[in-house]
Amino acid sequence: MTRQRPDDGAARARVIVFANQKGGVAKSTTAEAFAASLTARGYAVLMVDMDAQPGNLSMHVGADKSLPGTLELLELRRPTREKVLRCIQPTRSFGDVICATEELDTVDKFMNSRMARELMLSRALEPILDSYDFVIVDTPPALQVRTLNGIAAADDVVVPCMADVSSVVGMKAVLECAAEVGEFVHEADPRVAGVVVTRYDARNSLEPEMLDQIAEIAAEYDAPLLGQGVRNTVNARKAQYNGVALGEFAPQSTAALDYEEAVSAYLAGIGIGDDSLDS
Repeated sequence: MTRQRPDDGAARARVIVFANQKGGVAKSTTAEAFAASLTARGYAVLMVDMDAQPGNLSMHVGADKSLPGTLELLELRRPTREKVLRCIQPTRSFGDVICATEELDTVDKFMNSRMARELMLSRALEPILDSYDFVIVDTPPALQVRTLNGIAAADDVVVPCMADVSSVVGMKAVLECAAEVGEFVHEADPRVAGVVVTRYDARNSLEPEMLDQIAEIAAEYDAPLLGQGVRNTVNARKAQYNGVALGEFAPQSTAALDYEEAVSAYLAGIGIGDDSLDS
């Protein structure tokens, strides 16, 4: 069995960045679901947690926060493969991770004082990109320097968004930011790979209408909807509480199936068919 590669046949990892200016939109949950699904499909995956919130991706995937992580990675003035590898640890179901702690917030002042500050993450990751198929970056719920670093490092930007007005405003801010980064930041060429509508409830009469609006706004940036919405379920929170992937905890749950659809849509968009493995 061999993994299918994107049409460009790149030998380096594709960097997928998950961002929304609005918090509480299941951004980390979506990043975790993509990491777990891609790992289960046989890809080598690295997660990079750029979010310092206490209940962040690092906690959900069972990372050891006492080990070097994103803070130490971003503080590297001359990143080498050996130095970057010290910041990486394995997880059970999600691939590898560079974890974040609450102290990560202290790095912003340091980053703002650096030349080419928007490119610090992409240059730090460069030495190990040939070791992975995908690098998944979870960003803070704000367009701060760490989020800009994520977008500047991205091959693909995925925007998780709930079907409500405030989430859509946050989505538009990220879509515009991605366009501006691609235009103004040297070495950066992010592509908006799509929008994942999260915690979707079709029984709420407003949400199907909002779904149509989200699709229209995303289309203005040549971005598709990845799937038809991830249905709301308590299983996602239960899986995080137990530190396991949703697809492992409740593989037939609506959210698990919806995330698989979203991942398949993403892979198709980069030139990989519905089957992520071929014989």
